[in-house]
Amino acid sequence: MAVVLYHAGWCKSGYLGVDVFFVLNGYLVVPKVMQEISDGRFKYLLFLEKKVYRLLPLVLIICGLSLVIGYWGMLPGDYRYLSKEVMAVSVFMNNILQAFTTQNYWAAIYHKVLMHTWFLGVLMQFYILFPLLMMLLKRRMPTWLLVLTLLSLLLYLLPIDSFGNKYYLLPYRFFELTVGGLVAINLRKGFSSLHYLSLGCLLLMIFFGAFTIGEREMPFNLVGGANTIRESFLPREVILLLTVLLTILFCFCKDRKDKITTFAQRSKVFSPLGRMSLSVFLWHQPLFAFYRYFFADELSLSVLIALIIATLILSLFTYYIIERRLVICKVSRMSLILVFFVVNILAFGIYQRGGVVRDVPELDLFEGYADPSAFERYTDRVYQYDQDFSPDESKMKILVIGNSFARDFSNILLESPMCDSIQLSYHYGINDCPLSRIRQSDRIYFFGWKHEVPNDFWQNLKHGAEIWGIGTKNHGTSNGIFYKKRYCPDYFEQRTPIRSEYHTVNGLLKEEWKGKYIDLLSLTLQPDGTVPVFTPDDHFITYDGMHLTPAGTRYYGQMICKLGFPLQ
Repeated sequence: MAVVLYHAGWCKSGYLGVDVFFVLNGYLVVPKVMQEISDGRFKYLLFLEKKVYRLLPLVLIICGLSLVIGYWGMLPGDYRYLSKEVMAVSVFMNNILQAFTTQNYWAAIYHKVLMHTWFLGVLMQFYILFPLLMMLLKRRMPTWLLVLTLLSLLLYLLPIDSFGNKYYLLPYRFFELTVGGLVAINLRKGFSSLHYLSLGCLLLMIFFGAFTIGEREMPFNLVGGANTIRESFLPREVILLLTVLLTILFCFCKDRKDKITTFAQRSKVFSPLGRMSLSVFLWHQPLFAFYRYFFADELSLSVLIALIIATLILSLFTYYIIERRLVICKVSRMSLILVFFVVNILAFGIYQRGGVVRDVPELDLFEGYADPSAFERYTDRVYQYDQDFSPDESKMKILVIGNSFARDFSNILLESPMCDSIQLSYHYGINDCPLSRIRQSDRIYFFGWKHEVPNDFWQNLKHGAEIWGIGTKNHGTSNGIFYKKRYCPDYFEQRTPIRSEYHTVNGLLKEEWKGKYIDLLSLTLQPDGTVPVFTPDDHFITYDGMHLTPAGTRYYGQMICKLGFPLQ
């Protein structure tokens, strides 16, 4: 329930429900596996087959249906990513895919249909690895279980990797599952007061963010919109460990006459909801994500209720038709293998075509011509300009510094009518930019705050050179919202409102840079507070709401050239 509400945007700390699940899963699975290994009754392949049968049928159904819906209205880049997710999910490796592509779980929940299935990857990888380790270390399993738990915890605590990798990858999650097993194989003393207290604290933390009350605002996110991201005084790593500790206490102090368990087992709401929780978990995010992709980024209360009802209906169907009825036999094995290959062959075909299943002239993408990473490569082509200026003094030397928004601005210059009269150099970081480029530049453009420009820049500017700020920009959160209207007569006239946070950021940047500021947002802003989605020649301005297409850079290039930038 907490995770569902978190993905809906209504429960900011609901993601911690997964950590509770990991501990409880280890509490239930680990001691049983260890006991069967000790007794010589454990059958590794049968164990894995049962786990696959528990998870894979539902996964394949949801993956297949997602591909069908995506075919109807997803744009090629998004459809290609969905097909890649489908292939990763079906072999329980979506956590690894997310670690390499997304990194930040908290910034990626909205439009990614299968992103929530990362936890299945961690779970299945644990099911594969843990029994093998216990069979190898059979003689002293409890001791080795403790050692492995401490090693995983140490890996998690050491500053040796990004928090994104620590969130998604098994080595950093291993201790959460095994610590539940350690609790289960040790005596529980039945301190019922601690049992109830730990549960109460867990509910307060997961549903109400009780341990994140004292929050501080983070610096404005120039790409994402504003200071909508807040950070607790307690780091996420600490909150996760606190969740694990409270779950341990809940399990360790459980009394035989536990009223909470008795109530849950007898409840006509919580008991069936718990039994079909896998279906609920797997269905909710695709419904949320597709709604956000095709209709609106925010889920109103009425929409949320409707989507939750739809989730429950689908979950009831899959639970009673599939989960309860599926048994391991020759027919079910062959059926599962057949469905697995059909879904993955379909996903692979979509991936190979770059997600292009129909002509999309507004993105210059056509069937039969699939360039899977055309737009990302177009944005990143600017890296080839990360080099010193040539001795040619006939052209104005322009240095652009910053992230992908700065690379967008570089492309604007390269696509503008002034491209033949400038010499471009690009660098990502402002703090390690070579002094030689600073000293040679006639003008420097930086995507960031003026106060972040080091003193070295100002001290080493050549005579007459200037430093300018590059503004933020946005053209919506999902092009799918506009693309679904592709058969409407006013399709290319669509506009999108800009969230107030972008105006706030733009205003603060403009105030800090004074007159030396490229106000990209105001260039396209209409009197009614909207911005166009398409260029005058009927092309998408961006491919993801933020990063420009080639048509988008030409569109901006023509506008800034009319205003005299950067040669005024």
